[in-house]
Parts: sequence; C-alpha cells; structure tokens
Amino acid sequence: MAEPMSTISDTAVTEGGARAAAVSALVAAATRLFATHGPDGVSLRAVASEAGVNYGLIHQYVGSKDDLIRLVCRSVSERTAAQVSAEVDLDATVDRMFGTGRTDYVTMLTWTLLQGRDPVELLGRSPALTAVTDRLDPSLDDAATRVAAMTAMALGWQVFGPFIAAGVGIADEDRAQVDHELRRLARGLLGDDPADASEIVMDGGTFSSRS
Repeated sequence: MAEPMSTISDTAVTEGGARAAAVSALVAAATRLFATHGPDGVSLRAVASEAGVNYGLIHQYVGSKDDLIRLVCRSVSERTAAQVSAEVDLDATVDRMFGTGRTDYVTMLTWTLLQGRDPVELLGRSPALTAVTDRLDPSLDDAATRVAAMTAMALGWQVFGPFIAAGVGIADEDRAQVDHELRRLARGLLGDDPADASEIVMDGGTFSSRS
C-alpha cells in the first residue's frame, strides 16, 4: 500500500528544514572562526564542531572550504539586500553599512582577501550593493560609482578607522563627531540629502565640490 502523500511531504519538509538549519549554523560558525583566525587557519572539522554539525554533512551540504567562504559571502549579502530593500530610507542603509564597529563578516572578508583569494570569485555581483544601487535616484548616471565610494568609505572606516583617526590627529573624544560627518558625506554620495548631494559631482572620475 502506498505511503500517504502527507507523510512523504512532511518528511521532505523535515529533512529540508534540518538541512537549512545545519547550513545556517555552518555559515554562522565559519564567519566567527574565519574572523578570528582567517580561513587558512581554520579546518572544516573545526567549523563543523563549532556549528554542532556532523563533519560529514559539511561536505554533503556545502563542499570545500572555498565553497563555504563563498556561501558565507552570498548568505550575508542576500540577507543584507533584503534588509536594505525593507528600510524606510537611505539613512538607515548608510548606518547599516558603517555599523557600530568592525563586524565578524568584515573581518573575515579582510582575512580572506589578504590570504589571496580572488575577490571576483568570492561573490561577483553583490545582491546587497545591487539593492542599494536600486534605491538611488534613477536619474543618476553614476549610481554604481557612488555606491562603490560609499561602501569603500564605510568598510575602510570599519577596518582602519582607529588607525586613520590617529594618523590625521583626531582625538578619541572627537571620533563620534567624525563618524557622524562621514555618514553625512556618505548620504550625500547616495543623494539621500539634496543639500549634500548638490555639492558632490563626478568630474573626470573623481569627486569634487560644485561651485
């Protein structure tokens, strides 16, 4: 006698849910460990142990370490894209990009690039940055350049902020004000603040103030 269709469906859903939960745990564990030690300093067995996932499943569900790195990049970017699309304005997007400090993902990404992996193969076209670009004024013919500049500013400040601040003589007590001003400039790049955006134009591939 054939097994009831509902039982087969329930089993498939249960197995699919278990796989999704395992992959999510692996992504989270890999992000933490890669941020701490760099991808080259972490074994897949260590990632599986940190995630509480059977080691054999990491090969079945994900593949190699480079596959896992790409999965982390893709997962974070897709999750961020969904959040950006749901945000009420670009202020929130800029705040998300700058964050409140260096995230595990940004640290992991820094390690990954410094250890020689191809940045194009890691992610290719970013869902997150595409979502930001899609929210800009469609009349801007340099939208991709503006998003690239804002992202470079945000990630650079996350990674090198203390070093840069010290280098230009910004005191610790002034960091919060500088952070605020950087975010204002970033919003101007995205055209979120008309007053700021009107002062920023592209001139031969470089930014300059409109006189």
